[in-house]
Amino acid sequence: MNEERKNYYMNRNIKLYPFYLAFTWDVVFVWTIIILFYTNVKGLSYSQAIFLDSLLYLSAFVLSVPVSKLIYKVKPLLASQIANLFVIAFLLLVMFGTHFFTFMIAEILFSVFLIISNIKNSIVLSDTLRLVKRDKEYNRIYGGGLGIYYFIDAICCIFATYIYQFNPYICFIAAIVVMVLVELFSLLLKEPSKFQESNIDLNTKNIESSNKQKSNKKRSFKKKTFLSAFIISMLAYCVIFRGMCAIDSNVLKIYLQELTDNAIIPLWSFGILYAGYRLSNSLASKFQFKYELKFGVRSLIIFCLIGIIAIVGTGLIYLFAPINVVTIIITLALFYLFSSIRPANHVFIMNYLQVCLPAKDLDKGYTYKNMAEYLGYGMCSSIYSLLLSAFNDNFAYSNLVYAGIIVIPLILSLIFFIRALVKKYAEKYTVIKKEYVEDEF
Repeated sequence: MNEERKNYYMNRNIKLYPFYLAFTWDVVFVWTIIILFYTNVKGLSYSQAIFLDSLLYLSAFVLSVPVSKLIYKVKPLLASQIANLFVIAFLLLVMFGTHFFTFMIAEILFSVFLIISNIKNSIVLSDTLRLVKRDKEYNRIYGGGLGIYYFIDAICCIFATYIYQFNPYICFIAAIVVMVLVELFSLLLKEPSKFQESNIDLNTKNIESSNKQKSNKKRSFKKKTFLSAFIISMLAYCVIFRGMCAIDSNVLKIYLQELTDNAIIPLWSFGILYAGYRLSNSLASKFQFKYELKFGVRSLIIFCLIGIIAIVGTGLIYLFAPINVVTIIITLALFYLFSSIRPANHVFIMNYLQVCLPAKDLDKGYTYKNMAEYLGYGMCSSIYSLLLSAFNDNFAYSNLVYAGIIVIPLILSLIFFIRALVKKYAEKYTVIKKEYVEDEF
């Protein structure tokens, strides 16, 4: 009977999870108009708005370890529900804040949400799938959840700009209402740990041994795991790749805002064009497995090439081509193409960790991966905000210099990571029979 209950609730979790992930991945309604809100309503400059974005990820990097340790023993679903409350606090501070320092505190609170949700939401899915032996579906379900989020966000983008023209604060109220509904929706999910006893150790032999020798061996194994070439090269790649992607949505917002400020496009089209960017995110998340099927690990090379081409291409077109319908379409196509690589790369890395790490180490693996991305985003976004200041908010010059800074580190990190990843996959899936290595003589 308990086995039936476990299967029923865990399979229900799997059906509901993509929708829960979709509404807890990020804030809907707000991010479309956040730079407009900071600059037009709160009176900040572009560079200040970009700095706040970089502060979000730098504080997430700094706080990752203490927050992760604080919530380590909190059940994953409960921790995720607590994290959602930080989003509401962030929204209220941005709405009612009048000083730059208040907005900094708001971004730091939102970083706590990112830390908890990015780890615990993944653990909820991993544990649920493992209980019903559906581990191999992680890629499909997680990617499907992101696909739903970006699709919903695309719709919200359109509504957000219309609402913004009427009253910008309504966007924040709508986001708060969504988060309250998400908290209620989360009550339909079940903590996988409730069924831990009925399954043979959910975390695969994660039983604490009183034996000192075994404990030392466990520490030695963990040290070897997290100081391996695979983990170190993955972290370096995540720092640089996420740094490259740190500018995509913000630069698109700046580009669209310049078009609206110069009366080249109407303000209502801002949301529709930005919605196209989110739809490309959605399709990339939903169908990222097709890259895996066709190109395998080589998909990472494609992602990096697309990113560099998009950064350089948008900068060159804006500098040397006249602004007309054709150049706007080409520029937007490059932005949309760029937007497709970030969620796909994220799902790939999460899946690689799921495959290559023992289940008991996934929590720590996700933490390290997230820290690397926070560092990359925060550090590179700060560099980009300095470039914007240096070039008087001209994103085209900033793009070209930024690409020159990031290309060589990106290529080197990609080479080392792919080599380590291929070797790790070989160790995981290649079976060497005993007779192949025994000396016949």
